[in-house]
Amino acid sequence: GFDCSGLVRWAYGQVGVDVPHNTVALYGVGSVVSPTELQTGDLLFFSGLGHMGLYLGGGKMVHSPHTGKSVEMVDLATTNYGARLVGVRRLVGS
Repeated sequence: GFDCSGLVRWAYGQVGVDVPHNTVALYGVGSVVSPTELQTGDLLFFSGLGHMGLYLGGGKMVHSPHTGKSVEMVDLATTNYGARLVGVRRLVGS
C-alpha cells in the first residue's frame, strides 16, 4: 500500500514527473496556488504537513490515509480535510 506522499510520487511518475517522497519536501516545490484556483493534479497539504492528497476536480481529492489503508476519494467540503487545508502547490501546467 501507499502512504500519502508515495501515492503522489507514483501518480506523477506515471506521467514522467519525478517528485520527492516526503510531504515537507513536496511542500517546497512547484508554484503556490490559491485554494480558490484549484486544478486537477494540484497537491493539497493539510495542517502539520503530515498529510497530503491530489486534487481531482469538483471539490474532490484522492489520498492514501496511511500505509496499509486503501486509497480513497473524498469530498473536501463534506470531510474535515477542507477545514485543515494549509497549502496548495502546482507542479505542472500554468
